Amino acid sequence: MTDLLCFMKREFYKRLLILSIWMAVLVFPLWACQSGSVVMEPNPEILENVPPGLSVHEIAALSSLEQIDDFPLYTMVYEGDLIQEGDTAAQQNYSNDPAWACSLFAAYGDLDEILYGRNFDWDFSPALLLFMYPPEGYASVSMVDIHYLGFGGERAFDITDLPLEEQVGFLDAPYLPFDGMNEAGLVVGMAAVPPGHMEQDPDKETIGSLMAIRKILDQAATIEESVEIIHNFNIDMGSTPIHYLIAERSGRSALIEFSQGEILVLLNEEPWQMATNFLMSETSTSQDISCGRYRRIEERLTDIEGKISPDQAMALLDDVAQPSTQWSVVYRVSAGEVWVAMGGKYNQVHKIDNGFD
Repeated sequence: MTDLLCFMKREFYKRLLILSIWMAVLVFPLWACQSGSVVMEPNPEILENVPPGLSVHEIAALSSLEQIDDFPLYTMVYEGDLIQEGDTAAQQNYSNDPAWACSLFAAYGDLDEILYGRNFDWDFSPALLLFMYPPEGYASVSMVDIHYLGFGGERAFDITDLPLEEQVGFLDAPYLPFDGMNEAGLVVGMAAVPPGHMEQDPDKETIGSLMAIRKILDQAATIEESVEIIHNFNIDMGSTPIHYLIAERSGRSALIEFSQGEILVLLNEEPWQMATNFLMSETSTSQDISCGRYRRIEERLTDIEGKISPDQAMALLDDVAQPSTQWSVVYRVSAGEVWVAMGGKYNQVHKIDNGFD
């Protein structure tokens, strides 16, 4: 699996080159005839199902789609600018569902093996591991629930067998990262919490709560830069308020919460930090925390002083998993890897290089 992304990137650029040639043939046939150049015709079988209006990068992204787990889990490489209006439709799909449960932790007792673990718990949630290469921003890898792209239930299977016009929903994937890591070593994830009763600032642009993760992955290398991004926008939580656990390569982390109309930044006090589904800022003492998943993670990381291996991190996610756990992911910040287990199959962990180098 560590060679998967290298293969995907080679395929991406190969297909991008081929598509560029095809587009040149389609757009400039008269010029080719007038100049006397010999131009090969594109393969009609390949172009037959290409939807009109897609850019070369969008077609190449869809062509890079691969299935790597039968849960299922897909991978895709996306390089290019985002169309900002796409955020609205995608975010509306996300906001219409009730809250879920999640478990997150960052551990950096050993700065040579900084880890971030995360369980996503909800209804059946097939996923996409998205490799994003914005032209002006950090490369990143993130997990996306493809139910919100229109591929839930039976539609989640055998997507790579579909013609391109039936895969176009995947082009909304960059707007809906549920957790992710960028090439600067910054990791961000979210969990549902009670409402924070935030007021909208009419002088600020409004973006969805998952689009905020996209902007953080694209633009932030530190907690301070992440917080600045959050302060620059109204964050529309829809029907699912969340908080963010953010960790950086230096061994610092912060829980960003929205409580009683304020944005609060809770920095780590130990070489680890965790979050589940309650507002830490509204909890008086650790004795008031009733979440068993939170307590189990805290006990384990305290025992080992935040020094945890990738195998131990995945085992801890297994320990706090629920019947509704859809995916478990470990981001190896120092090693530049992503480990993913789908549907509680902890004996079948996909270990994938992030491909940033």
